[in-house]
Amino acid sequence: MRKLVAAVAAVLMAVGTFAGPVGAITYNSEKDFVHDYVGLLVFYTDPDPDTGDIFSHRCSGTLISPTLIVTAGHCTDGVETGRAYFQQSVAPNYDPDAFGGLGGDETTGYPYENGITFSYTANFGEIFVGFPSARDTKDVGVVVLDEPYTPPSGKFGLLPDAGAIDDAVAAAGASGKQSVRFVTSGYGLSDQDPRPVSLRQRLMAVSYLIEDSNPLTAYQLKTTNNPSKGKGGSCNGDSGGPVFFEGTRVIAAVVSFGWNPQCKGQDFSYRLDRQPVLDWITDPNRTDA
Repeated sequence: MRKLVAAVAAVLMAVGTFAGPVGAITYNSEKDFVHDYVGLLVFYTDPDPDTGDIFSHRCSGTLISPTLIVTAGHCTDGVETGRAYFQQSVAPNYDPDAFGGLGGDETTGYPYENGITFSYTANFGEIFVGFPSARDTKDVGVVVLDEPYTPPSGKFGLLPDAGAIDDAVAAAGASGKQSVRFVTSGYGLSDQDPRPVSLRQRLMAVSYLIEDSNPLTAYQLKTTNNPSKGKGGSCNGDSGGPVFFEGTRVIAAVVSFGWNPQCKGQDFSYRLDRQPVLDWITDPNRTDA
């Protein structure tokens, strides 16, 4: 298995920024005790030759059944094993000296113990990594847990119907796109400017649709990420976190990339409301790109 390629990261910094494998909800956020089926995913890779560290990166994802998690494809690309944690605060006692100096929380076990292990991931297709494009980036993946888990609420995230975003826009009618509201949930960075701030907590914030009428938005949900008027969004690394239709458990999209490294302006999330995507997610014999 391999770590995320450094060359890819360089391209992204030059032309745009993926909400890469750390990160969370920005601006006007609140602690998310509602979506207990949203978890923090830790991915492992080959041991570091110097330290033996197997930690590769972390993302967010949504449990849609006792064993199946939906996340971003660039989170699962090239990695197969890891752990999922579903506490609202995954590492409240994070200590950089824990686990022999690798860092973590020995109370919760993050990121090397406890949680729920997984040893299977899959990608919808070959991921196109780069700045907003009018092409299908295929940026959705799944994780299958080694053992079933049911959240305390007994609830799971729900997949949308095909065309659900378009239907919501049409239903808004004269009230306009800004009335089409979403809630993003995820873990990690709550700020990136002037320095990264990582809480490793599940946070959530409300955003609204910016536009849906260009080639890009056929595949990407484009929403605001701006602190004005009570809005919020995702930050660098909130990858794979769900973007729910407000007031529902229905996942419109998964966080894919952001407009700039400061986590301001616009969010782009890969749409799940397309029939080929839905068919692949629900197919137990799904192919892995």
